[in-house]
Amino acid sequence: MKKDSGTIAPYVAGLLALILFTILGSLTVGTSLIAANRIQAVADAAVVYAHDRSHKKGVPNKNLLSQEVTIFMQLAPSVKRLTSLSYRASTSQEYSSLEVCARFENPLGVGVDSGLICRSSKAKSFLIP
Repeated sequence: MKKDSGTIAPYVAGLLALILFTILGSLTVGTSLIAANRIQAVADAAVVYAHDRSHKKGVPNKNLLSQEVTIFMQLAPSVKRLTSLSYRASTSQEYSSLEVCARFENPLGVGVDSGLICRSSKAKSFLIP
């Protein structure tokens, strides 16, 4: 009876490739989640900042809201790491809404730079009698 003296090198190479792809996939998903949360934080901060400066008697002015959002987007340090930034501000009664779409520049250089991530946020006026 002959002995089979094969090698396990293809098995080990396949296993290493599978581990590598799993790590890279997890890293990309994690980076995407971080980017989405950072863009959401920018949207939340921008709408609160702009809403606070654009309303009178609880009703926001759309023109002032757009101007204040633009000022925030130009000056805030948290916006500096976003590219392809676009935003749209709107008002409805006592609500201010903002939709922000951007690409996140990952400091590690992995993942996310190719996908556009959009997030929206709202602020509401509360009048205290």
